[in-house]
Amino acid sequence: MNTSFEENLKNMLQVVDSMKTPDCLDTNTIGFYAESKLPLEDKEKAETHLQSCLYCLKQLNDMQELLYYQEHKVAISPKLIEKLRGLRLKQGEKVHKESLAQIIIRNIKNFLLFSTSQWRYSAVGLASACITSLIILFFLRSEPLNVSAPHIDSNSFVNIKALNDSGKVLSEAQGVIVDSKGLVASNLYQLAGASTIQITLHDGRTYKTRNIWKDEDKNLAVMKINNEALPSIPIADISQINIGQSVFVVTDPSKATKGFKESLISDFKQMPGRHKEVGAVQYIQLATFTTNTTKGALIDKEGKLVGLLITEEKNINLAAPIADAGRLVKEGKAIPVSELKRGRFSADALTFYLKGILARDTERWDEAMDYYKKALKLNPNLEGAHIELGYIYYIKRLFPLEAQEYEDVLKINPKNEDALYSLGTNFETRGLFKQAIENYEKALALDPEDAETIFELGVVYLAQGQKDKAMALYPKLKTIDPGYGEVLRRLSK
Repeated sequence: MNTSFEENLKNMLQVVDSMKTPDCLDTNTIGFYAESKLPLEDKEKAETHLQSCLYCLKQLNDMQELLYYQEHKVAISPKLIEKLRGLRLKQGEKVHKESLAQIIIRNIKNFLLFSTSQWRYSAVGLASACITSLIILFFLRSEPLNVSAPHIDSNSFVNIKALNDSGKVLSEAQGVIVDSKGLVASNLYQLAGASTIQITLHDGRTYKTRNIWKDEDKNLAVMKINNEALPSIPIADISQINIGQSVFVVTDPSKATKGFKESLISDFKQMPGRHKEVGAVQYIQLATFTTNTTKGALIDKEGKLVGLLITEEKNINLAAPIADAGRLVKEGKAIPVSELKRGRFSADALTFYLKGILARDTERWDEAMDYYKKALKLNPNLEGAHIELGYIYYIKRLFPLEAQEYEDVLKINPKNEDALYSLGTNFETRGLFKQAIENYEKALALDPEDAETIFELGVVYLAQGQKDKAMALYPKLKTIDPGYGEVLRRLSK
């Protein structure tokens, strides 16, 4: 008879799972009950079921424990940590089929299929993610995953050096050729303070440039070199990549397995704008399987480029979708790299921005606000952080502060449509209709097909008694968005 701890634990887990029935409460219901957010009638039904179901009672107990960790911000219990350590397999121990550690790691991967933004009860979601990361750490320290590194063309990776006026190397970074016609993408912050960028190909050929396209919110830079026959890395279709999928950070393209760090895609952060392309991804969130910070290009199992890491945290990181590199060149304007001021750029700023996004997703508004403020103190040019902070001020009904954030964005980028629209709604809410109209009209000059802005402009006209102007917008609005068009028509009666 096998009485090993591992076998007993497996049996216990099977017993717990066997308690579940079709009548059991779903996860959302248990979560809402744990946070005392269920309507009275649903609460009574849940309590009746909980009185006779050990499986659901156990789920409720687990959630309440996670909520306690989240609300009290206490360290994970040392006893729990010791138990996790005790589950690690001893070196040299033979395991038949799949080890317990592998089972738990596989289950963690399955758990990550639920992103924090999808959890209906946010506090549990974030606390669970933190504990999940802790478990990953303990298991991967003793039993690394068997990484099967994808094949990549190392010629697609380049060395980038930031040079000052005298030719001194200020910093070095990894770059990736994203277009055979000479487009190279890399992280932006390493280039701050440079006057010239030196790009060295894998075969030793060297090019220099003084201009870049940049996106500070994504720590992304794109350069053009005078060669239109370069070995570019194929670009992955991000719409075909799923949460929970394994990806690899290329820390050193010249090394096979050792130059790759496996990660899991744990969430996709959508663009904060109102009318961005459906499914557009602002950031890729990663669960990184390493106890060390890491950075580099992100590739999928087929060796296709997914993005570039923009933060350097140990466990949870963000990456910028590489598709944004092409967008920068198409929609933006190249600037001299000398315009990047060293003191304004900070990796810590994006780290705070990341933490703000995670807090925002779980509706911890005060914490998110604090992180955004820290990010903007280090880098005032983060447009996304200003807009996110403005939204929090809107929730708190601090309208003058909200307006200031949008105005700060427009000082950085007068063509930021989201800032123009949000500032318009801010003025509209405060009864400042003239200013609202000015901002809506500026937004429509950038995007004449924006139904939401057309509708709001029509509402402001009606508020001022200018029915003719409002109805002049109706034909176009009806064509673009019949729903908005019909509402405006009814309001004008």
